[in-house]
Order: sequence, then C-alpha cells, then structure tokens
Amino acid sequence: MISFFGLGKSVVHISKSVYEEILNHAKEAYPHECCGVLTGAIFQERKIFESHRAANVNTERAHDRYVIDPKELNLIDKIARSQGMDVIGFYHSHPDHPDKPSPTDREWAQHGYSYFIISVQGGKDTSVRSWAIEDETGPFREEKIKLLE
Repeated sequence: MISFFGLGKSVVHISKSVYEEILNHAKEAYPHECCGVLTGAIFQERKIFESHRAANVNTERAHDRYVIDPKELNLIDKIARSQGMDVIGFYHSHPDHPDKPSPTDREWAQHGYSYFIISVQGGKDTSVRSWAIEDETGPFREEKIKLLE
C-alpha cells in the first residue's frame, strides 16, 4: 500500500465536474445525508474520475447517518474494475453540521480510502473536506483537495 502521509498533508485529486456532482447531490438530499462512492486510479497520488450516487439505506436516521448497501458497493466496485479503475473513497453529507468526521465516521472508516464530507448549511451553503486514516487505529488526517480541469 502506498503511504499518502509524509511530512505534509496528503493530496487527493478530483475532477471539477465530479466535485460539483457531489456538491449537488448533497444539496438535493438535504436535510438527509447523501452518500456515494468515488472511483479513479492511484498513480503517485489518488485521482478521482467518477462519483457514483448510492442510496442511503439507513431510513431510521437518514438525517445523521448513512449506510451504503454492500450489494450496491460491490456492483460499483465491479463496474470500476471493468473500466480499469478502483474505489478510491466515499462521500457523504453532514446536513447543518461541520465537514469534519464524527465519531461514527471514524468507527466505520477503513485504511486506504479518502472520505469526502460535505457540510450543507440550510440546504444551499456547502463546504467540503477530505479525510483519510493512516492505519486502522489512527485518527483521521485531513487531505488536501486539488481540482482537476
């Protein structure tokens, strides 16, 4: 596994169109959490080329928790691999909450993935930060997001 944590902040690249897609998804889902899967490739850095909206199957707490159906995730992974890509990470929104990981986010996170969190305030104002963990027991560390044209 490539280590993305050195002395500075790791970087994740994402196409501008995909970045805008996930922001729009977060606004559309408000006041519920949206979720999705980010696919792309790892060269020397993580590069995200596509987003795949996923249904939030957590119907009891959709306002503050998301769950992606494992069958849907497996299908997205299979499609990505058939196109020469991999699952690079996931995204979800925090309606009226900061774009920082919650304790639940950390509990469910896995090493090796980027986690984009979109804060949606009042259904329209958004901010986005990306997070990753260096090892299974470590804390989240923020990644720098670099937009690709």
